[in-house]
Amino acid sequence: MRFVAGLLIAHLPDVVAKGDDMQVETLSTATTQTSANAAEIAAIANLKGGVGKSTTTIMLADGLAYFYGLEVLVIDLDSQANSSQILLTESGIKAAHEQEKGADFLLKQFVDGEPPAAAPFIVPNAVSLDELRRAEERDERLGWVAALPSHPQLRLGEMSLEEDWYSGTGTPSSLAAALTEHFRAAVKPLLSLYDVILIDCPPHLSPLARAALATADSFILPTLADPISTWGTKQFSDWVCEHVTPDLPERNFVVITRFRNTALARQIRNELEDVYLKDRFFGTAIPDSINVVRAMDRPAADSYSSFRGKYASVTGDVRRLAQRYVEFMGQRTGQAWKMVRD
Repeated sequence: MRFVAGLLIAHLPDVVAKGDDMQVETLSTATTQTSANAAEIAAIANLKGGVGKSTTTIMLADGLAYFYGLEVLVIDLDSQANSSQILLTESGIKAAHEQEKGADFLLKQFVDGEPPAAAPFIVPNAVSLDELRRAEERDERLGWVAALPSHPQLRLGEMSLEEDWYSGTGTPSSLAAALTEHFRAAVKPLLSLYDVILIDCPPHLSPLARAALATADSFILPTLADPISTWGTKQFSDWVCEHVTPDLPERNFVVITRFRNTALARQIRNELEDVYLKDRFFGTAIPDSINVVRAMDRPAADSYSSFRGKYASVTGDVRRLAQRYVEFMGQRTGQAWKMVRD
């Protein structure tokens, strides 16, 4: 519902200080929103890889844009760049990097001591749904997806930064705190331009990952219904409660992905909902379906599909995922988004 294509935002004052006495406990959240209409920043995160972080990010972005007409920005901070590849394709990531768009340039901005601003690094059109494209062409824009993509260069840049930072008196905690301040300032001008900002976080706790968590207002936790994933999910949840936000339960939206309707999977799902994470808000379980895999494969950067053509038999699951997230937001913030398509 807000148009951002082509927008350039003036730099903000540089507030980053490379102190070495800041601790990870200072990385509290809820410092970015400034009004009732500010975008919700949601971090999609789990320490365990392969649990469907990128898939959940894309399905939620598409679902919110299509069914609720929301302006969604996907920030990909995982150097594997899976969300970016799904949105833009490999050639699109390459083109974006050549145009100096992406998270690695945001990190370079921090390294170079430049004023924080994320807008110059955004690819304004990451839409793959034909309905959204056609509405925009008719000047009846109703839902959109933009991206601040990732690139493998991001991890190389982060490693170089860490080496330089730690060679003096810097610590991982002080670097995480400094990155947090930069990221918060960089995204602050975007909060009035988008409805939801989804951050696809890397599956580890590097200073960059911790900064992403500390920048978020809420936390989307994808997990599998298996014993190993359940254990890892609980460990990650406990860490976030201790080091980022003690009120995680009321900020936590849990999504079980690749769900197989077996007796064991149902048992583990029930344990997650009734025991381990009983105080969290659960989204709909996403089935283990070939159509989820196919929906994540965009043939070309200029190719578009209808929503039902893209998601096929899991269309209803994506719809329910978006509905549950809207319910979560309504319960958490009082935000009342209305469905605009069915």
